[in-house]
Amino acid sequence: MNGSNQLVLASKTAKAPAGPPEATMPWKPSFRISDIWRAPLHDLPMRDEILRQFLGVAAGMRVLEVGPGSGFTAYRLAPHLGELTVMDISQKNVAVLRENLGAIPNLRFVCADACTPGLAERVESRFDTIYGLEVFEYLPDPAECLKNFAELLLPGGALVLEFPNYPAPKSPGVTCFHKREDFDRLMRAAGFSNWEIYALRLRPFARLLYRGFHEQPLRLYRGWRNRSGAHKPMKYDQTWTFQNRQKMEPKRYLLHTFWTLLMGAMRLGGECFEHRPLGAEILHHDLLVLARR
Repeated sequence: MNGSNQLVLASKTAKAPAGPPEATMPWKPSFRISDIWRAPLHDLPMRDEILRQFLGVAAGMRVLEVGPGSGFTAYRLAPHLGELTVMDISQKNVAVLRENLGAIPNLRFVCADACTPGLAERVESRFDTIYGLEVFEYLPDPAECLKNFAELLLPGGALVLEFPNYPAPKSPGVTCFHKREDFDRLMRAAGFSNWEIYALRLRPFARLLYRGFHEQPLRLYRGWRNRSGAHKPMKYDQTWTFQNRQKMEPKRYLLHTFWTLLMGAMRLGGECFEHRPLGAEILHHDLLVLARR
């Protein structure tokens, strides 16, 4: 993405504990060979590519990650921030995150449901930026969730959401929006001052590699695993990835090596993602929502 189109997702006016954050820059994590064996299992490789393009960071920022998965993103992002809080609905997963990442001094852990009323009182902190990737479609009460996000953000704070907006069975989640006006109504009620909705997709070169070496093999495996053809909408803690993550741990080094090679190859064609503004029709798109309180 060129600089004129990129929305930097950070508050420049909200104060962090040691003063206001410095001017934000896109997060460009450097490659570390040690991540192959030291980092938590990387179970969703494209999430960091989205953050590479659309998340602005500064040393003093306070950030909330909703749905941290295995904690790979938090492991790499925390050193660039003042404080990073990861929030997960599963007590078991929070316990695993604490065990794996507890030595990182500026990382906080919260076990909470993003759809629970009054979430801000429980979290007891406010943030410059909140992000949730491949999570929002699994949340059963998007109205309450967005209200909680707005209450958790400092004035001028930023929100970035990315999620597939498809009806079942194309999306396994419980939430999708058929018209933009449905989503806009929730954003206004939640208290956001402005937002944009984009269709997000891989650029042709990156898409060719990702489909050939990730999506198609995964689709074949899922078809074999679900031979009955049955489908029902799910929340995140009901998904196969969530319930079987521990079974994948022995394959961590092999998977990390594969992701490293694949992501490096995809970047040879430039930035992996392109985004375009959407009008009234937002169904059947992977959505990127950039908003400010």
